[in-house]
Parts: sequence; C-alpha cells; structure tokens
Amino acid sequence: MTTVKATTLWVLQVLLAALFSIQGVLKLGGSPAWIARFRAWGYPEHFYLVVGLIELCGAIALLIPRAAKFGALLLMAAMAAAALTHTVHREPQWVTTLVLFVLLAIIVYARWTRKPDRA
Repeated sequence: MTTVKATTLWVLQVLLAALFSIQGVLKLGGSPAWIARFRAWGYPEHFYLVVGLIELCGAIALLIPRAAKFGALLLMAAMAAAALTHTVHREPQWVTTLVLFVLLAIIVYARWTRKPDRA
C-alpha cells in the first residue's frame, strides 16, 4: 500500500472513529433525544445502550490496525440496521447511514487486501 493510500485510510478511520465514538457516548450517556428516537421507532427500553456500546467498541477497533476491519464490519452491521430503521419509518437519514456503510466497506476492503507486514 502506498504512503498516500495508507495515510488516506488512516484519516478515514480516525474520522469515522471520532464520529462513532461521539454517537456512542451520547447514547451511553442517556441522551434524551436518542431515548425519544428509539422509543418512537418501537425498540425495547434501553436498546439505545446496546447500539451505543456497539458504536463505541467499533470506533475503538477502527484505531487498532489488527482490529480495524472487524470494527468496520461491526459498524457496517449497525449502519445496515440503522438504514433499515430509517427506511421503514420513511426518514431521509437512510442516505447518511448508507454513505457511512460504504466508507466502512472501503476500510474493510483496504484492510483485508493489504499485505500482512504493513499497518
């Protein structure tokens, strides 16, 4: 992997890790806005905590070279579920979740195809 590609991949991973860690912390902190949204979607009580934990664990994994692809896969599953939720409730945020899904897929592809002796 060239230096430019490796740097670009790391920048993408750090930015996504920041985004998902912020969202995870908000959910784990019991943000009233997130609680209200999860209730409106009909999810079980405290399910936002599970999603927040998934987001935070995935974000941390994105910053660990050997775990980055698994963190991205975990977050891809969460984004697929989020896109489905938004679609079912006819909310436009499904587009955002699909964009995040694609960015995470790029990380998975890049990390899976890289040479094992490099980060």
